[in-house]
Amino acid sequence: MNDQHIQLQQKVIHYRSEVAKYKQLLQLAETELKREQLRNHYLQKQLEQMDEYEQTIEKLEQQLLFYEVALEEEKKRKKETKKETKKEEIVRAHAYFAYAVMIPEEKEEHVTIVGDFVIENIGNTPLNDPIICLRLRPAHHAQLSGKFSFRQLQEEGGWTFAVEDWRQKVKEGEYWLKPIDQTTLLPNEQLRFPSFELSIFHTIVVEAFVYFRQLKQGIPSFNHIVINK
Repeated sequence: MNDQHIQLQQKVIHYRSEVAKYKQLLQLAETELKREQLRNHYLQKQLEQMDEYEQTIEKLEQQLLFYEVALEEEKKRKKETKKETKKEEIVRAHAYFAYAVMIPEEKEEHVTIVGDFVIENIGNTPLNDPIICLRLRPAHHAQLSGKFSFRQLQEEGGWTFAVEDWRQKVKEGEYWLKPIDQTTLLPNEQLRFPSFELSIFHTIVVEAFVYFRQLKQGIPSFNHIVINK
């Protein structure tokens, strides 16, 4: 009887040990299951995020492609616009006298004219090496003075003779002059032969012509000076 009781107690202890063991295994299995469930949930979320990322990337790729096409079209448009707006080279100048006449009180005294000779580039290309010719007809009926000299060294804005035989030309009534410090006249720019003075002794006509490297044939001034005395 005692042996049976002892055996029974041993079996109970064994079964309790096995139960505890399986409970522990069950807890471990449940913990692992929860871990796997969490892992699966995490992976599912990651997959969902991957889908979102892929959709975002696809949208960005489409947007990038759109901008690339737009940029190509804009480049084409600019190229075509440049071709359309490319200006034809226009070589043109305009010149005129701006002057005042001072009438003397006495008839015997000479008339004085003070003024500027103005040259404008009204084309769209620079004009180089300007030369002017002021022509007095008759030559001995007036005397011209102003900011010009036969010497190259003089004040800024001055003019000098443009031809070697300037003395002979002056005797003939022609003053061929060029600016000392300006050799190029840009589009819409002005050049002035400033503050010239004419002392008129008898009836005279003053004409002017402008020459450039690009306008070798010359252009006459828009107006001329006529004094009857």
